[in-house]
Amino acid sequence: MTSLAQSVIARAIKQRDLLQSMTEQSKTITARVTSRDRAVSAEVDGLGQLTGLWLGPAAGRLDPDALATLIVETAQAAAKVAAERYNFLLKEFTARMTELQKAPLVRSDGSIVEPQ
Repeated sequence: MTSLAQSVIARAIKQRDLLQSMTEQSKTITARVTSRDRAVSAEVDGLGQLTGLWLGPAAGRLDPDALATLIVETAQAAAKVAAERYNFLLKEFTARMTELQKAPLVRSDGSIVEPQ
């Protein structure tokens, strides 16, 4: 195998590892938000899906419509935080993947190929 092919394979392995890392890290994203009155806490995963809901003592003093609205607003706030975390992770992933794609490749004679 030529060293250019080895360089391409090495880069592909680094890209694969980076993608696996991104996938693993994105699965660990969670966000929990508690309403100001502490009546509701909502936790979501990295996709914004509700994974936990807690009602505090103040929740019992709210009428059903107000409580429902507060639950939705709190869950939406948690989803926004999770989305911000995911977007940060995606930005870092994109920057690193771009670096890998732009990294020069080395031929067997030692000459360098600059990706375009």
